[in-house]
Amino acid sequence: MNNYKDLETEVNILKDFLKLDYIFVSFNDKAVAVGNKDDNSNNLKLNFNEYSYIEVSRKEKISENDTNILKFFIYRLQKGYLENGDSDAYYSFNGLNGVKDEIYLTNKKLKDEIAKILLKTIETKDIETYEHSKGVSYYSKKISEKYNLNSDQIEDIEYASLLHDIGKIAIKENILYKPTKLREDEFELVKKHPEIGYKILSTSEPLRNIANFVLLHHEWYNGMGYPYGLKGDNIPIDAQIISIADFIETSLQGRNYLERKETEDLINELKKLKNIKFKGELVDKAIEILKEKEKNV
Repeated sequence: MNNYKDLETEVNILKDFLKLDYIFVSFNDKAVAVGNKDDNSNNLKLNFNEYSYIEVSRKEKISENDTNILKFFIYRLQKGYLENGDSDAYYSFNGLNGVKDEIYLTNKKLKDEIAKILLKTIETKDIETYEHSKGVSYYSKKISEKYNLNSDQIEDIEYASLLHDIGKIAIKENILYKPTKLREDEFELVKKHPEIGYKILSTSEPLRNIANFVLLHHEWYNGMGYPYGLKGDNIPIDAQIISIADFIETSLQGRNYLERKETEDLINELKKLKNIKFKGELVDKAIEILKEKEKNV
């Protein structure tokens, strides 16, 4: 018997994201219904097989893009990703009502939609982490541009920045929101979030290429970070950029466990961490951005 423990949560998120009036998912021996079915709504039914299907309805007609998102949801069910979340199998979209693999996987719109669903998950769990992620994405993009990365790489870094803390959805709220310093055992749990984030993103082919950046965004340039203690340029530049952007945003906004810093204090702190926590060149670029931003305020 399959144990799709996240099915109801995902169905709720899907309903809200697609603005559906009603969604019913029947899959093997599991069934979930959310919302109220209206006979005057536009109905759509997609079959997994003769025993399992998904049925949705809303007032307005369901678009092709929304149908593709539903197909992707079906695919994840079929492959058992909602059951265990850590499959390393090759993900083929063959058989999904004529949607071709290459078109489907390279469709930027699909990538955007999946990222939005995951961001909605973050927002639902923790609005502070959601707002933080948007700030990290802003600084990551600015630093990437200063570092003269190509547009494709900058785009991937933006996606990874937005989702860098997706793994925190698995951390208990009493730890995430604790107003005092975490105990060592609590901090060890929090340190699992890059690996959890990696597993979540690895289940989506369009986002799989950014999973590594999320996994490694807490590595330090001197090798004292986690989860693997990578050192120097063994850490992908993408992950290094997200790391310093994360530090900047957290420092400027503050947290329940960290007093916010003024820009001048942050710049001095970054200088101290040059070639220790962060690559020297990235620190220089980040300081340039902070000074420019301060001048334009």
